[in-house]
Amino acid sequence: MAVMDETGLAKKLDVITQRHPTVGLAVVVAGPGGGLLFRGHGVADHASGTPITEETGFRIASISKTFTAIAVMQLVESGLVRLDRPANDYLRAFRLVPARAGHRAATVRDLLTHTAGLGELAHLSGLIRPDFGESVPAGTPLPSLAQFYGGRLHLKAEPGTCFTYGNQGPAVLGQLVEDVVGAPLDVVFRERLFEPLGMHHSDLLRSEQVRARLASGYEPRSDGWRAVEERDMITSVAASVSSTPADMARYMSALLGGGANEHGRVLQPDTLAQMFAPQYRPDPRIPGMGLGFFRAEVSGHAVVEHQGVHPGFHSHLCLAPEKGVGVVVLTLSLIHISEPTRQLT
Repeated sequence: MAVMDETGLAKKLDVITQRHPTVGLAVVVAGPGGGLLFRGHGVADHASGTPITEETGFRIASISKTFTAIAVMQLVESGLVRLDRPANDYLRAFRLVPARAGHRAATVRDLLTHTAGLGELAHLSGLIRPDFGESVPAGTPLPSLAQFYGGRLHLKAEPGTCFTYGNQGPAVLGQLVEDVVGAPLDVVFRERLFEPLGMHHSDLLRSEQVRARLASGYEPRSDGWRAVEERDMITSVAASVSSTPADMARYMSALLGGGANEHGRVLQPDTLAQMFAPQYRPDPRIPGMGLGFFRAEVSGHAVVEHQGVHPGFHSHLCLAPEKGVGVVVLTLSLIHISEPTRQLT
């Protein structure tokens, strides 16, 4: 698995942006030994014409779920949470309700692998509402998850019997972390994840620091690009982290470095290896699901990855831990970047 130089990266991005037009795009490529390459394309905002830099803020959407998983595994390392205990043992704000009497309880491991039996939607009304009914206009007070779920979140199937990707499982895990730690999630993320890794321009909330750097998301229209409405997610830990290419480079370095980078450590190597290993694998012919990370193969190499999609933003994190190689791509428009991202590794 070869890692390209700056010239090779520039040529690759020229091909990608010709095939997939975008307002703005940022790429960070990590190579063995900690080497990093950055490339920006386009602008962070049409009106100002501000170029994309390493300090431009992006909404990373569902890559947020990987931070939530790490926060959970920190509690596992400390002995405060056990993976195979029912999540209800730790939840205080609301309860998970089985689909039927006699079904086993959803465990923490089930939630980390999207096999807890939860549906994609919390409420049927989400079918006709923005972001499946999980968001409010930016600046509107966010209801708590206890309010959003009405104190009870009903499972749709018996845990362990099916895989259903969505925001509800990670949201439950976020509430679990908050209930166990006894602190707001934005504080938990800042003190236990972002600050130890030197990610000083990342946040779970739309804080003033994030707002000042955040690029505008766009969607294509017949008459050109149009800025999307800014909305905040109720299921924040599943989709709301904002970060910069520089901060995501630090995160990628920690994931490739056994849970630590030059700034600090957030997990022990064995714990991170457990997260990358197959935890749900219904058939040995497929890579399966880790704890908070998807598994795949690229050119015969095992990788772990996660995408993020939010109106106006699209992101992808792809790592080959055994090779010490990885890539983060952040864009300001909804384009399919899975294959281009993998080409960069």
